[in-house]
Amino acid sequence: MDLTDNLCGNGGTQSVQADPSNPTNLYAEFNCQGIWKSTDYGATWTGPINTEKNAARVSDCVGGITVSPSGTAVPPTIYQGCIQGSGEGFWRSVDGGVNWTKYSVAPGGTRQDYYAPVVDPYDDNHLIMAGHEHDSIVESVNGGKNWSAVPLDIGMITNGRTGFVFFINTGIAVTTRGTWLWIGEQNGGLNGTWRTADGGTTWVQVDTNEHPLGAAQIYQPDSNGVVFMAGSNSILGQGVLRSADYGQTWTHVGLTNNESVVFGTSKNVYSMFGFAAGPGATFDSSFELAAQPGNGTWAAPGTPAGLTQGAAQISGVNDGSNNVLLGAMWNSGLWRYIEP
Repeated sequence: MDLTDNLCGNGGTQSVQADPSNPTNLYAEFNCQGIWKSTDYGATWTGPINTEKNAARVSDCVGGITVSPSGTAVPPTIYQGCIQGSGEGFWRSVDGGVNWTKYSVAPGGTRQDYYAPVVDPYDDNHLIMAGHEHDSIVESVNGGKNWSAVPLDIGMITNGRTGFVFFINTGIAVTTRGTWLWIGEQNGGLNGTWRTADGGTTWVQVDTNEHPLGAAQIYQPDSNGVVFMAGSNSILGQGVLRSADYGQTWTHVGLTNNESVVFGTSKNVYSMFGFAAGPGATFDSSFELAAQPGNGTWAAPGTPAGLTQGAAQISGVNDGSNNVLLGAMWNSGLWRYIEP
């Protein structure tokens, strides 16, 4: 399915998210076409569902969404980070995407273009968020109503590029709260990958790995220390890297392709390249996979001919019989894969 709008510049679709409290339901943000919903594990979609308060502004957005990981909220809280359009800024919906409220990101000043936040796996009100093409990480402890600036190391200053930030789940709420991984945008390895264990007070560079324009996604199969990331410019080689100590040290495990996102199921670990390019751009999406636990042989089975721009984000659910992957593939649209 392709619901992309060529007026959205570098977009199409950048995010697709499952509702942890009801895994039959998935949500996707389509640039300039609002929020869409599936109630059958991603097989069919309806929308836009943002039909009430601030509906038009939320639809006039190039950006992405995050569904809160709470297992109890019905309907879920959904956040949107809008980096372009009249809806630029940070938005929150507490009724599953129907009504929306905008909250100012005070540390950003005139720069309100932030990517959708990442949510603390132990605290739904604790969010971190990265600026779009400006050097800023911000943090909220009240569900996005208020934000504070997070200090950056001088080595993380990109001067106009975007670094993505993620929580690392340590298995303990108090340490997860301040353990984050930041991956800089492709810059010849000058910025690389940084880690903090104290909420940004101090940062340590752990690799020179960087993500391509517009896309990054890490994967943790559990909270026992294993973390995967993907990218380029690593001192270990291009592609997929694996850590067994919560991101402190890394080994190269994949092929030698540039990659951007990595995701896993109970059976396999997957990685794919994707790039924020305008309509008509094509390139090799470099799809690769390995059987769990992902430190063995990786293979490149190829991708469908129509999937020309690769993944911005991949989400997964289980329909009771199979693992189902949904991929937001930029201007290639939204794609669904049922794992054999």
